[in-house]
Amino acid sequence: MLIVVFYTNIQAQERPTDFLKDYFLVGAFGQFTNNLKGDVVKEDPTVNYDVTSYISAQFGVVVNVYQTQHFNFKTGVIVKPKKEREEFNFTKEQTGSEFEYSYWTELSGDDNMWSVPLIVEYIVPLSKRIKWMVAPSLTLSFYQDFGGYSIRSRGPSPPATILTFNDDRSKQWFHTSAEISTGFYFLFKHFMLQPEFRYSKSFNTLKSGSYVTENYKTDPSSSTGTFTQSGDYWGVSLTVYIKKKRK
Repeated sequence: MLIVVFYTNIQAQERPTDFLKDYFLVGAFGQFTNNLKGDVVKEDPTVNYDVTSYISAQFGVVVNVYQTQHFNFKTGVIVKPKKEREEFNFTKEQTGSEFEYSYWTELSGDDNMWSVPLIVEYIVPLSKRIKWMVAPSLTLSFYQDFGGYSIRSRGPSPPATILTFNDDRSKQWFHTSAEISTGFYFLFKHFMLQPEFRYSKSFNTLKSGSYVTENYKTDPSSSTGTFTQSGDYWGVSLTVYIKKKRK
């Protein structure tokens, strides 16, 4: 009899994740990420072509699937716009200009990345309305290639011509990564906020390609190189959950 009473008391105790049942399972997710710069192999070191870091926005929905004690298992669908940020630097001797010449450009693809995360949260209550969490996760993303090449002309006449090629995405349409995040649940009367700070590490290269620059006034009159960008990033996200109406 004592064992039955003891077990019943344990079952009646609130679990650390029970607060999630007061809110709808689906939350609206938004995130800003600082995508880390790429690696460039240059034929001519005086032509500073770089695939630089850039800020991008991501959005989607996440779903709380299952809770047990301190653990919350969740998934969702997140849309990630495709971008590439490039920077070129030329000496005045190469272009015939009076000054050193540099510029940068951002390229955006027509298609977005669609990502499905598999997340395991460990939640620790700090107070009735504040819960701390840490979460490792795995993410599978699908996207089509950046495709083809682009041509840009810059500098004095005749200008230096820049061609960049994204040349391997048709061979690889899936991108996998692991993330670690930490943050808080803040509980309010009508909604709940979950801000997080996260780091994502890719298991394979997000994109790679090559570049060519031509029409230099110096010899040699052209230069080539290759680039890769891992897809690693730091991010800050916010998920919003709406509270269920009490009956």
